[in-house]
Amino acid sequence: MKVSFNGRIPDGIIIPEGRLLAAFSGGSDSLFLLSVLSRLAPERTEAIYVDHSIRSRDELEKEIELNRRNADMLGIPLSVERIPDGEVASYSRRRKCGIEAAARALRYRILQEKADREGFDHILTAHHREDQVETVLMRLLSGSPFYSWQGILRSDGRIFRPLLDVPKEDILSYLRAEGLEWSEDSTNSDTGFLRSSIRHSILPLINERERQLLSSIADNTALFRRRFPSIPSDDGFFTEVDRAAFIEALPMQRDELIFRTLSRAGVSERISRELVEAVDAKAAEGRGRLYASGFAFFFSGRSIRIYPPIDDFVVECGMDGAAYGSVSLTAIEPDPQTLVIDPERLKPPVILRTAREGDRIHLKDGEKLVSSLEKDFRIPYSLVLEDRSGIVAFFSRFLGGRDRLASRLLSDGQRGIGLAIRVD
Repeated sequence: MKVSFNGRIPDGIIIPEGRLLAAFSGGSDSLFLLSVLSRLAPERTEAIYVDHSIRSRDELEKEIELNRRNADMLGIPLSVERIPDGEVASYSRRRKCGIEAAARALRYRILQEKADREGFDHILTAHHREDQVETVLMRLLSGSPFYSWQGILRSDGRIFRPLLDVPKEDILSYLRAEGLEWSEDSTNSDTGFLRSSIRHSILPLINERERQLLSSIADNTALFRRRFPSIPSDDGFFTEVDRAAFIEALPMQRDELIFRTLSRAGVSERISRELVEAVDAKAAEGRGRLYASGFAFFFSGRSIRIYPPIDDFVVECGMDGAAYGSVSLTAIEPDPQTLVIDPERLKPPVILRTAREGDRIHLKDGEKLVSSLEKDFRIPYSLVLEDRSGIVAFFSRFLGGRDRLASRLLSDGQRGIGLAIRVD
């Protein structure tokens, strides 16, 4: 059965060109988005539902079944991706962030991976005007820097938000006219989260004109921010910025770089003025290091590097590599800097782990403390591969250093597997 459209599509919706991957939770907002896409861009849209495995299985299965029915009725292909039980909680502990932030990070990782794998041009989310109002209020109440008052960006890389100017009431009116049934996440009624508390306790007290004013604050702040763009940086596993560019930038641009870098890694606490001033002072010196919120800031005459925290871990390594959270040891096409390891020369068991104080590796130029190699490469930590004979490989290329292989595994030939650390 296909839906017969009765509702009027509200003004303010922007649908981008190209192939569209819609993030579909099954709630009212994403169902509205999917319905609109089924009318305006059905032939180039697919939907994806991410099951976080953090609610009761019964509730989730009922939600998934309803979502499948709705997607089928609207004529939009739907895929379901399930995060394994306990992974959201594990991510939350590792990154020292809340369950909601952990679920969001893992969800966006899945969305990006599917978009990369299947060639989607945009990932669409159903954030609407009231989400924008809540975000601005949340940042005002938490004392966030003023540049964060731009709120939710309409376009952020591949992420695009078509509904950012659409009021929630227009969404609900449309769904009622269509007779569509949506699911309700039981956690949405929990006022223990700041955003949910604003949604249920504050937003009902704000009238239409005041909501529009808060939305305008976001628009005007975003316009102002575009006049003063972010300091250019290389953002991989760590962030690197040119020291001269950092020093020459305006104070708010330097603040924003620190805020953006720490927020990208899931730090939710407010960035202190003391930290900003300490980073400014070290940048002026052009040397030294600084540790804050689990991050390591390394300063040199040429650059500033900001390294995120990494967990201590030990995992068994097989022929196909090893993985822990977002860190994996994987086979790659070798280049001159890649370690080529012959698995037959390893003495099981083989493990990948974070380096510890006192670790040593026998290299071609003699035995070295791993901590000395870290100091030479100016990095805060590293990973090592260890078998029954001791440490056989040192990995720091992913941190801007070099990977090193134990002398007993060195070979003139190319027999073996090229291995490198990858961090998602």
